[in-house]
Amino acid sequence: MYVPCALACLLLGAAPAGAWQITDDMVGQSEEAWTAWQAATTALDRDEKEEAARQFDTVGAMNLSDLRLALMADRTGSLRLEQWARTEDAPASVRALVEKILAGRKQKALAEDGWHFAAIGRFKYADANFKALAESNPDPVGLLELARANPNRHTILIKLITNADVGPSAKRFLELLNRGEELLRMDPYEIATNIRKLGGPQRMAYNAAKRLKESGEFAIPHLIQFLQDPEQRQLHPAIIQVIPQIGRGGLNPLCIALETSDNVTKKVLIDSLGRIGYKQAAPYLAKVAADAEASPECRAAANQALSTLGVGGGNVGGLFFELADAYYGNAESVKADTRRDVANVWYLRDGELRLVEVPTPIFNDIMAMRCAEEALIANADQERATALWVAANFRREAKLGMNVESDKPDVLAAKDGTRPDDYPRSIYFARAAGAKYNHMVLARAFNDKDAGVALGAIAALSETAGAAGLVGREDIKQPLVQTLAFPNRQVRIKAALALGRALPTTSFSGSENVIPVLAEALAQSGKSAALIADPDMEQANTMQAVLRAAGYDCAIGASLNAARESARRVGITTYDLVLLAADIRQPDVMGAVAELRKDLPTAATPILVVVKEDQMSAGRSATRAAAGVEMVPADIADLGDPAKINEQMMNRVLRASQALGMTTLARDLSMDLALQSCDVLRLIGESNLKVFDFSRAIPALVGALASTYEPLRVRAAHALALGASGEAQQALASAAMNAERGPEERVAFFGSLAESARRNGNLLGNSDAVARLIEFTMNEADLVLRAAASKALGALDLPSNKASEIIRAQYKG
Repeated sequence: MYVPCALACLLLGAAPAGAWQITDDMVGQSEEAWTAWQAATTALDRDEKEEAARQFDTVGAMNLSDLRLALMADRTGSLRLEQWARTEDAPASVRALVEKILAGRKQKALAEDGWHFAAIGRFKYADANFKALAESNPDPVGLLELARANPNRHTILIKLITNADVGPSAKRFLELLNRGEELLRMDPYEIATNIRKLGGPQRMAYNAAKRLKESGEFAIPHLIQFLQDPEQRQLHPAIIQVIPQIGRGGLNPLCIALETSDNVTKKVLIDSLGRIGYKQAAPYLAKVAADAEASPECRAAANQALSTLGVGGGNVGGLFFELADAYYGNAESVKADTRRDVANVWYLRDGELRLVEVPTPIFNDIMAMRCAEEALIANADQERATALWVAANFRREAKLGMNVESDKPDVLAAKDGTRPDDYPRSIYFARAAGAKYNHMVLARAFNDKDAGVALGAIAALSETAGAAGLVGREDIKQPLVQTLAFPNRQVRIKAALALGRALPTTSFSGSENVIPVLAEALAQSGKSAALIADPDMEQANTMQAVLRAAGYDCAIGASLNAARESARRVGITTYDLVLLAADIRQPDVMGAVAELRKDLPTAATPILVVVKEDQMSAGRSATRAAAGVEMVPADIADLGDPAKINEQMMNRVLRASQALGMTTLARDLSMDLALQSCDVLRLIGESNLKVFDFSRAIPALVGALASTYEPLRVRAAHALALGASGEAQQALASAAMNAERGPEERVAFFGSLAESARRNGNLLGNSDAVARLIEFTMNEADLVLRAAASKALGALDLPSNKASEIIRAQYKG
């Protein structure tokens, strides 16, 4: 017969108190809290209210969760406590404690009733219970105790994930239980308790070893402390057996712990690493084998472990570089658990292992830097290790959302607790390294399509290298030129700016691509383009409206290929964002993500997967398939407020961009790049060098005269003055006589037309533009504009006697 949870709690509340010991089913129960609770209830049973109040105050001060208090209360019974709380003389702390117990019992009832309704097929009722439970912010470890009370409960939740009525709330419940598992395996008290249980009966020791394995790296510091404690000598044999059983999860702290000066402990750790069998440990073992200060036993053990791993230990620096390269390449054997938001970086400080939590995306970069440092300590002349360190440092900052081109302090740096507060910016180290190493860094960035690293390397090259250091026939100097074909627009333009400013005097492979990329910067006006692939046209149109409001031009198709064809028809050739419906076909969303990442133009483009409520699983799979992929809910437009809709959408775009190590090419940035491109084109035009063909920039400069941004129009005109073509002079004349522009801007345009005429002569001939200019110069009411026009007219040096005509026109007798 099923007893509703609320009734069960009442029955338990009436049960007699007992001095029970902590048992295996008391998941995550603090012994200190349990002891104080039992002392309090025992005192209350004896009517020793003063002592009971003192002990209950001790429990209250522990800030236990409502559910944990309810679990303890239901084990001992709490009827007398609840009766006391209702009396006038009850301390406020006792009343508060009972309120928390009752709240915890409500959470317990919601969980157990939800499981019951799910088991009998009443899914809507189960859903209501699970939703209310999640909204009550329950203790995940306490929920874990409830789940483990019946092995079927976890199975029920897994089966419910695909259920239309209760699936999302069941999934949320499972996420809470997973969080409980994570908290439990990190709990120092739980770990220490399990280590002590290794000395217990066989079954107890077996379960304790199993839980220590689940604790993974978190167990290693405690196991080492017990190993070094002579009073725990009886546990040492069991500890020596259990350390290698933890396996790969314990590798990082074990490797770092080899720095210990305790040779007895060191040998145990060396033997454990050999038994675990991962080559990740090889550089650390080789370092011990080569350490003259290590004991002969430790050195011999390290060599034996290396032999077991099939690795020669002679080249410590080379082994550390290989490991650094594996970390940088995000090799499966060394990468952090992507299911967690943070990863642990271990250090040995004052003889103790200590961890620093860092955002998971930067873990591999930090470890790559640490291993590169070890490689350089072993061999200071390893150029590849230096370049890898610089690249990893750039990538670390880029993933934190920092501007890798800046040397100014940034509050985002605080997210990385492995760096001190006054740590220099990544650009500082890159500048100091010099051109050679930054070319090596840029080569990595190009191969990886890593925009953040590329931007940092280009910035360092721009500020420290001249033409001879940027271009040449040597292989080492090719990456900057290759980057002109980088999939990310900002990187392409930055590379072209660097090459253009250098004004190389001799031609080089790829020089013909510099002007077109600078022209690309002028052609884009700050308005981004998005590709939308969605078979649901209503949903696609909704997303298009959201993106258009955010400043995007859009192309829509029912599939990825259809969307690409649509973009081609409307003249969109590059995309700043791709939206994929979770249910697209041919290819499906996973195939589309893979295809986009393989295609050079979209290899570093942010991707958003549009998910409906029942498509979360497919969306999450897509986000794990590649970097720079985020989910966006299909009902985002239901937020109503356009500002909130835009904020939610752009936050997701920003996260995807940061995961790719890039910043969104927003209007301000695009205009800044366009202005810089105008200045560099002007510089190239003035140089008269034959390396670059300035004429290829004229159409883009002409187009920029129609920009909505006045400074860009003026700077484009200034550069266009150097273009020896009738098209350039025609465009300048039209812009100067455009009455919709401001007077100062028009004066600047007339000045550019005059300069063009002085440099290149009259390329307008007898066109209509000449007649209009004469008419303007003779009749314009604004004398400042007339004066500016007269300079341009005079510079054109027209063959007819226009001066006489102007003099006669002003004659009044």
